[in-house]
Amino acid sequence: MSIVTRIAAVSVAVLVLASRAFAQDGVGFRASLTPDTVYVGQQATYQLSVSLPAEVRQRLRRNPVFIPPEARAMLAYELPMSKGDPTREGSEVHVFRRALFPLTPGRYEIAPSLLTYALPQSPSFFSREEERTLRSQSVLLIAVDPPATGRPSSWLGAVGNWRTTARTDVREGRVGDPFVFTLRVEGLGNATLLPRPPLAIGWADVVAEDERVVLDTTPVALGGSKEFSWLVTPRRAGDLEVPALDYSYFDPVARRYAVARTAAVGVRVRAGDLVQVDRPRSPAAPDSLFALRARLEGARPIALRRGTLWAWLALLAPLLWLFASRGRRRERVLRPRTTRERLADASASSPGTLRTLFDAAVHERTGVRLDGATDAGALAAALRREGVTPETAKDAEHLRDALDVAAYARGARASDLRERVRLMLDRIGAEARRRTSLLLLAALLLAGGAVVAQESNEALVAFSQGQTAYAGRDFARARDAFLEASRLAPRDPAAWANLGTAAWQAADTAGAVLGWQRALRLDPLASDLRDRLARVRAPQDRGAANVWPVPPLPVATLALVLWWAAWLALALAARRGPVGALWLLLAPSVLLIGAAAVVESRLRADDLVVIATAAPLRALPALGAEAGSVPLVGEVVTVLEHRGVWVRISLDAGRQGWYPAERTYPLVRD
Repeated sequence: MSIVTRIAAVSVAVLVLASRAFAQDGVGFRASLTPDTVYVGQQATYQLSVSLPAEVRQRLRRNPVFIPPEARAMLAYELPMSKGDPTREGSEVHVFRRALFPLTPGRYEIAPSLLTYALPQSPSFFSREEERTLRSQSVLLIAVDPPATGRPSSWLGAVGNWRTTARTDVREGRVGDPFVFTLRVEGLGNATLLPRPPLAIGWADVVAEDERVVLDTTPVALGGSKEFSWLVTPRRAGDLEVPALDYSYFDPVARRYAVARTAAVGVRVRAGDLVQVDRPRSPAAPDSLFALRARLEGARPIALRRGTLWAWLALLAPLLWLFASRGRRRERVLRPRTTRERLADASASSPGTLRTLFDAAVHERTGVRLDGATDAGALAAALRREGVTPETAKDAEHLRDALDVAAYARGARASDLRERVRLMLDRIGAEARRRTSLLLLAALLLAGGAVVAQESNEALVAFSQGQTAYAGRDFARARDAFLEASRLAPRDPAAWANLGTAAWQAADTAGAVLGWQRALRLDPLASDLRDRLARVRAPQDRGAANVWPVPPLPVATLALVLWWAAWLALALAARRGPVGALWLLLAPSVLLIGAAAVVESRLRADDLVVIATAAPLRALPALGAEAGSVPLVGEVVTVLEHRGVWVRISLDAGRQGWYPAERTYPLVRD
């Protein structure tokens, strides 16, 4: 007996026994999940068992109807229904199965299923039916990532038990005539989730072609096959061979990584009629190296949508017209009197009141209470800690003692002490405020300078490392260094421009488009970046990829100047009489503000991504959905919707479809 048959038999037995707990009229209905903890991409079988007693089955006039739950964030495949052996009580058992494949790690709660059936109220043929509903329990599925221990670098996410074969459609060809190379992967698992492996042939050009999937839902464990095709165009003649391919996968049953290896496929290539052009081994020939930008150019001005200063400057302008048109100010709002005003009041004539006001004023300025420092020298020490000079602190303590004596003396007057209190409060406030301001300013300057200096130094170090690696023709290392520099200085166009240049020399088209596009969106007038983007196969001068050569800052500045000029003219006119048609002076500034906002929005590219690796568009967000056209690597597309690990994108010529988010680079500028 095979392992698949055993699993099916055990599952049916378990469901039959468990279904008795959820019974009505003897009808059992229960859900289960086997196993309840799986790896991402591994199958979990959801099963519903319905047991019908013989007497209920005879009374049924139509088949029961059940509604299975909706599986979210998972791929679901219906498996054939099965009929189990009757129980000892004679109940008939039916089992519904569904294969579930979680796409991301996490906890997934599968909602209860519903079973609806109707029984007649009496044996009469014309008897009315009474509808019954049963609800199964909810089940929990836990998905975890495959272990990182022992994971080979060539593993791309395949999960299951797979074997591979390779073939070509011809055994003999000519230089320049393409042939099809096909890799077939088959076994147990979800074949739609199998990723395409990389294929590099030194003697030919290789272009990815179609993918074909065949699923086998007959057994309990889902299986199938997937074929990957490449179009191979030979560049030289001879007895050649397509090298063996290693396909790494994770076996969830054995809990280990394995490699399926194909055999090398020999091909005889004859000389062709086409002229054969020797190609350089590296795209970075000495005469084709692009020049790097020599130094960091500094951060470009902040985006208009983040510049609160622009909003405040624009809002202050209408106040000129408002004051001129009103002609008078509003009545002043009453506010509580300050301690200084209360000291100047004649009511503060008693020594007790004067001491209370002095205590409140000192506490407001320094946080020190007179009653909290009663020992000799305690008040002076507390004031010195708040920045007050020793002389002023000692005088304040003497004044406090004099107020205490006057407050408890009979017939004492505060007229001669009021002026001393006022002068003392001025001295304490000035000295404490000066120290606090200086300390705060010094702390801000030190903290800000340290952060800016640290980020600037780190960006300069990464930028210099990238230049050194580029000069040594280590383009991959240069690309990584410039990527780090652009992360530390995200608004510096030089870092992004050099990232694109190094990525282009390293044959990384998507990285080149990402760097050059971001640099151009920070510096829209850079003509050298437009010339380099023109070398990319994917069009960069139309559609979403087109960058207008208009910097938004000058447009916004001109709009702000015209805005202030218009409101100033309206304010002058309002003092003489009605404004009339002068309101039209605001129109040019409003139009320019709108234009600056539109330009800034296009340069930010919030909803744009760059195609990093080629894959077909899908009609639905699932690898098993119908495949469409394949976007070009480096193509800039618009994201219309996000759904899990998929994005729905829009391309030129009205093309739309679902695409894996991991195969794209976000182009958002900030």
